[in-house]
Amino acid sequence: MDAWLHLIADHKRRRRFDDVRSVYHRFLDVFPQAADIWVEWIEMELGMDNFVDAEQLFGRCLMTVPNVKLWTVYLNYIRRRNDLNNDPTGQARRTVTQSYEFVIDNIGVDRDSGSIWQDYIQFIKNGPGQIGGTGWQDQQKMDQLRKAFHRAITVPMSSVNNLWKEYDQFEMGLNKITGRKFIQERSPGYMSAKSGNIALDNMTRALKRVNLSRLPPAMGFDGDQEYRDQAELWKKWIDWEKDDPLVLKPDEPKLYTQRVLYVYKQALMALRFWPEIWVDAAEWCFQNNIRDNEKEMGSEFLAQGTAANPESVLLALKQADHIEANYPQQEGDKAEYAKAVRKPFDDVLNHLYAMGDKVKEREKLEISTLRQAASLEAPVQESIEVNDDDAVGGAGDGDDKAAKLSPMDERISAIQKGYASETNLLSRTISYVWIAMARAIRRIQGKGNQTDGGLRKVFTDARQKGRLTSDVYVAVALLEAVVYKDPVGAKIFERGARLFPNDEGFIVEYLKFLHSKDDTTIFETCVNRLIVKPETLPKVKPLYAYFHKYESHYGELSQIRKIEERMAELFPEDPKLSIFTSRYSSDKFDPIAAPIIISKASQMRPKQSAVAIEQPTSARSSHQPPRFEQSPRPFVRATISPKRPLGADDEELNPPKRLARGSSPLKGAAGRRLDQQRRNQSSALHRDITFLLGILPPAHTYESQRLNPGGVVSLLRDTPLPDYGTWKSQTGGQYRFTAPTSGHGRQPSGEYSSRPISPYGRVASSSSGYRQSPLRTEAGSSYANPYGGSGDASGSQWQPSQQGYGASSSQGQYGGFRF
Repeated sequence: MDAWLHLIADHKRRRRFDDVRSVYHRFLDVFPQAADIWVEWIEMELGMDNFVDAEQLFGRCLMTVPNVKLWTVYLNYIRRRNDLNNDPTGQARRTVTQSYEFVIDNIGVDRDSGSIWQDYIQFIKNGPGQIGGTGWQDQQKMDQLRKAFHRAITVPMSSVNNLWKEYDQFEMGLNKITGRKFIQERSPGYMSAKSGNIALDNMTRALKRVNLSRLPPAMGFDGDQEYRDQAELWKKWIDWEKDDPLVLKPDEPKLYTQRVLYVYKQALMALRFWPEIWVDAAEWCFQNNIRDNEKEMGSEFLAQGTAANPESVLLALKQADHIEANYPQQEGDKAEYAKAVRKPFDDVLNHLYAMGDKVKEREKLEISTLRQAASLEAPVQESIEVNDDDAVGGAGDGDDKAAKLSPMDERISAIQKGYASETNLLSRTISYVWIAMARAIRRIQGKGNQTDGGLRKVFTDARQKGRLTSDVYVAVALLEAVVYKDPVGAKIFERGARLFPNDEGFIVEYLKFLHSKDDTTIFETCVNRLIVKPETLPKVKPLYAYFHKYESHYGELSQIRKIEERMAELFPEDPKLSIFTSRYSSDKFDPIAAPIIISKASQMRPKQSAVAIEQPTSARSSHQPPRFEQSPRPFVRATISPKRPLGADDEELNPPKRLARGSSPLKGAAGRRLDQQRRNQSSALHRDITFLLGILPPAHTYESQRLNPGGVVSLLRDTPLPDYGTWKSQTGGQYRFTAPTSGHGRQPSGEYSSRPISPYGRVASSSSGYRQSPLRTEAGSSYANPYGGSGDASGSQWQPSQQGYGASSSQGQYGGFRF
């Protein structure tokens, strides 16, 4: 793709327009739906006033490339060629009007067609006649304008809101009564288009509507996931249109079909080399019997898809299947019937064989290029090898040198292995296409013969073309043996055994066929031939696995044990138990691996699936105190049921004599909540408590000062308390506290300057008389600490702890203490 575009740009820069046209022609043969390239070519021709060439290009691309930009260029060309300012007969306006209607009929459902709709409405407004007039021309203009509005406001596009406002102004400007009637009738269609536009905006926000399609990247390589994501977005859009959210199918089935086909065509412009989208489009057309001018659209999609992807086996098989199912069969024309069915198979096979030839050519070219490059470096390489030999020396170097490959040989071997895997993939694909063709032709012409047609004719052609795998011989032999009971099937198996002696898959199928004929003599011959060479030893394992299964079902024990011993000898890495258990298992069930439940209470204990409430770190790491039972009865989980709880006896040791009746379920939301809690093995907590526990932050996010429980306990333990007599003699039985000294420099107000500072504000003034009474025996402030100046009973003064709650606290913002 990039090489094409660079070549076109280079020719344009050198003004080689004939070369540009040639490259455009070749490019569009490969990418016929590349709208941007069509637009470039047409604009180049129009820029040089080559109107005849431009019209020919429009005729080639318009009907097959539904692109808004391309159709806009077509409209501009029509308006350029038809001058509306010099139109005395009105022919130019009629031509432009017909062109607008032609464009809208084809791409008016596009999400990006809002500019074309607005231009069309403006074109009608600028036409002859006056809106609101009474003349026939005025009425005709209003009818055309109303019809255009009615169609435009039902299309889900970005400009639908502006078009609706214009339509509202148009109707209300003519007549408010009839305008409301028209607006009310068209409002459902507008609302559907508006909601559809919002839905499509959300759905296609990540969609890239390109028309220069690229080959899908292989799985596991760069861009594969992005490509498949785009394919999924296109499928979502297609499914959305099929679901008919605009409710068009009941009343306007043609418009519904047009919208689905249009989005399919848009997807195929971006995913031209994705066969699944072609098949999906064809299948939908077949199911809905979609036709265009008596042409079956499904067959058209398959034909176009096959032209875009001639190597696609999917498209070939789908096309052949459709022809076989819908061919107008008549008596005596089976040859023509078989020829029609065979054509898609032959086309894809020819292309696959051509791809195989190209792979071989690329392999030869790459190896020859490598050898030529190596021959130029041979003198330098020989000198390096001679120096290496002189440096190493010693006996036995000749054998090592012979066994070791040169770097060039290693590279050639790697190239050959890579191309061999690619060739093998093509060979298997070709073989399965031949198998599908053989089965289809057999259904039409039967067994046939090698010259006239039928199954045997296909098998003969396949062997002549070559590049077959053993799968073709197995399939044809089984068709001969199973369908026609013909001994030719055994001969085909024998022929395949000579052609593919080391193919373990073919040998297994051959053994199955022989066992169906009660012939078990060939097994030892096949095994002995494969175990001779170490490189073919792994291929023996499927044979032994099959024969071991066969003998396990129908053979004697001695023979079974003999095969198991042989398998253990050849494959010591396989566990012996798995070989033994394979006797008694099948593809559907393994009785040895099946879990047998003896006790549901111990073996089927449900896992704790409830969300655990995060606890503080200290709580998680600390030792939990043991549970103390308040009664001789063991602990039983509380329930909400009013029934008596079940006994705590172990059901395994002491099973109950009578079945315990379950608790009556609660109805409504409460019952559902309790049932959910019971299933989660959690206690029945109130909803508000559960909500609170859910919104509490984790413990590690709390960074403020935390409670020091050790300091609190130490404070309570170490604080000396005097006895009652001592305390009463010192305090007179009254509690007194000393107000903390203010740490800030603010002076008290005049109203309260004559009283001690009270923590109770203005309320303290009512008790000031009692605080200053001479009857009180203690001295100092009425808030003095009784233990501040005198010692305690032991004669020592308590010292606050240096940490925790006993530590001295820093003063607050205004000099007060922090509590």
